[in-house]
Amino acid sequence: MIPTVDEYDERQRSFMVITQRPRLLVEILGRGANNFDLIRLLAALTVIFGHSFYVFPTGGYHEPVTLLVKRNFSGTLAVGTFFFISGMLISQSFERSNSALRFTVMRIARIYPGSIFCLLITVFVIGAIATTLPAGEYLVDAQTTCYLRDNWSFFSHWPMCTTLPGVFTTNHFAPAPNGSLWTLQPELVCYIYVLILGSMRCLTSSFRILSTLGGILLLHAVAPGWVPYFSDDHYTDVLKVGLFFMSGVAAFAVREKLPIRPRYAALLIVLAASLQDTAVQEYALYGALFYGVLVAAASTTFRRLALPGDYSFGVYIYGWPIQQTVQHFLPHLTSYPSNLICLPAALVAGYLSWILVERRTLQKAQMLAKTSGLPSFLYCTERLDEGRLLYQHFGEPIDEGA
Repeated sequence: MIPTVDEYDERQRSFMVITQRPRLLVEILGRGANNFDLIRLLAALTVIFGHSFYVFPTGGYHEPVTLLVKRNFSGTLAVGTFFFISGMLISQSFERSNSALRFTVMRIARIYPGSIFCLLITVFVIGAIATTLPAGEYLVDAQTTCYLRDNWSFFSHWPMCTTLPGVFTTNHFAPAPNGSLWTLQPELVCYIYVLILGSMRCLTSSFRILSTLGGILLLHAVAPGWVPYFSDDHYTDVLKVGLFFMSGVAAFAVREKLPIRPRYAALLIVLAASLQDTAVQEYALYGALFYGVLVAAASTTFRRLALPGDYSFGVYIYGWPIQQTVQHFLPHLTSYPSNLICLPAALVAGYLSWILVERRTLQKAQMLAKTSGLPSFLYCTERLDEGRLLYQHFGEPIDEGA
């Protein structure tokens, strides 16, 4: 039947309303509706780029972000991006999981195998090559054992061993073999917060999530020592990444109401620029950054550039040891040229880490969760959307219950 003119006009108006409606955050959180893999990979490479101005002599150049914003550099913005995305996806992971125990298994499988393998490579390959000690003496040195003991779990008490004997002692930066691993401890603590609060059913609705976050912030303002782990009474890096993660959880709480429009991102960038050198500049800066991340993740261009795997974690954890190694053997290399070596090397390391370690252990953990009958005595929420794929942290697609 051929539509009348009035019916045709009505269909056109309806189509315009649909196409003009901004996308909501909830619409881009599903697998295939975003490209957080690519954004995190770019963030990992940005961390390496930012570190190059500290690990290597600058050659008279300044890190570019420090010329634009105060008290931040490109690495800080990239780490903020990691934690913000993590806050959203980990909250979603818990909501869609039917067992807190299964949630825990998958979180352990995502972080520990890749990072422990990186630790072993750092100690027994890079360290053994770069040390000034004889190989046998290096391997039995108490400091080598201490470094392994204090770094494998990421929960060692301070003070901890942060160097290896005779390794990178003449480097431009302090001889830390892997200065990027410090973020894994607060990341894991954030997972524990989600696990505990979720098991207490504090994450089952937008109101409960926002009330819980508000309560934590209020408690920290009144008595910071009562907030486990994030108890600093002044602005520290640990507190900062905790706030980044909370921002992601807050975004997840309002996912069904948060519109995503490029024009809003532009307005937030202008606002952040105008609030430089004010008491709220950090909040404005990261508000603009995080909203910009959502706009990028929702863009058609980014979604077309789908990656076959999630290489960001490997790139991130291997970036620093690669930079320290290059600086050790090429001490006169400066920041910008160093990236021509370190960025490709980190990409290769990240790819191999994903293919050889991370993906395999995730698959085994998924099989374990499905076949071993892990008990579901701690239910997070009711099982939602039977059969959907869950987009877990760092991008592994697994069944909801895994």
